[in-house]
Amino acid sequence: MQQNHRLLELDALRGIAAFAVAIYHYFYRYDQIYGHENIPVNWAYFGQLGVELFFMISGFVIFWTLNRTEKPFDFIISRFSRLYPTYWAAILTTFIVLILFGLPGREVSYTNAVLNILMFQEYLRIPHIDGVYWTLTVELTFYFWMFTLYLTNKLDKAEHIFSILVLISILHSLEYISIPVPLYKVFLLEYLPFFLAGICFYKISHGRQKISTISALFISLVSTTFIYPLEFFIIFTIFYLIFYLSISGFLKKLTLKPLIFMGGISYSFYLLHQNIGYVVINEFYKYNWCPSLGILSAIILCIFLAFLLSKYIEGPAISYIRQCYRERKKHMQEEISK
Repeated sequence: MQQNHRLLELDALRGIAAFAVAIYHYFYRYDQIYGHENIPVNWAYFGQLGVELFFMISGFVIFWTLNRTEKPFDFIISRFSRLYPTYWAAILTTFIVLILFGLPGREVSYTNAVLNILMFQEYLRIPHIDGVYWTLTVELTFYFWMFTLYLTNKLDKAEHIFSILVLISILHSLEYISIPVPLYKVFLLEYLPFFLAGICFYKISHGRQKISTISALFISLVSTTFIYPLEFFIIFTIFYLIFYLSISGFLKKLTLKPLIFMGGISYSFYLLHQNIGYVVINEFYKYNWCPSLGILSAIILCIFLAFLLSKYIEGPAISYIRQCYRERKKHMQEEISK
């Protein structure tokens, strides 16, 4: 029963993270790109760190998923069904909106739109249909390394291996060593502390922590003071505290229905919100309507679209793909047993 509360609290954290990133984009980032009129934006600056909270949650969930995975292909199907159908629907929706309304400086060609289907366009230096997609490349890269550890029976060594990489990242930040940009990206040296933290929190929540687990968690947090601006460290410390309280059952009041709802649609909302939101805000400026109302309209519209995407694409696609996979696996087992 306790585990269910923890899951609900992680869903709530997802909702908070997604909303924080949207607030950052609609206020601070929009002001950087297009300029707001008479709207304070600096307060929204730290909303961008919702991405790092997402990475912490991902570290927790993926380590948990792989610990329950019986066969390698089970994980592949699980991640594919979870990520790609919704992503493709979001690509199509966003691309259509950009064609119909335009978004100066952020449109992409038909060719690049098609190449976005792969989800790792970041490595191919292909423009994203929506700027937030860069984080999906980071997620896929993390999945690759975790899957590699799973295949080589080194999953329990993840905290040790990632701790070493985080220490290397610190040395790079201090300019004691120089790591080429491609390697820096491939080994996720900027974001690995948060994935590592998620793994450590999983072990703590399941009573599997050792001294090395606590050490790795400490290293992951301290490393952010070298990799990021010092003011971010304060926010990250709060993230770590909230995460610990969440998995320990001390934040049950966090599981409010609005936050759980946002957590349930967070993936779809995250994929849809940036450029579509910018289009909505631009339209309000175009007709000299209240820009604050434009921001509110962008939030409401993207929540509505995310709800539709979650209900009619994400949920059904996950169920259908996984059911087909289970039936196929069952059929193969029956053939083998004959």
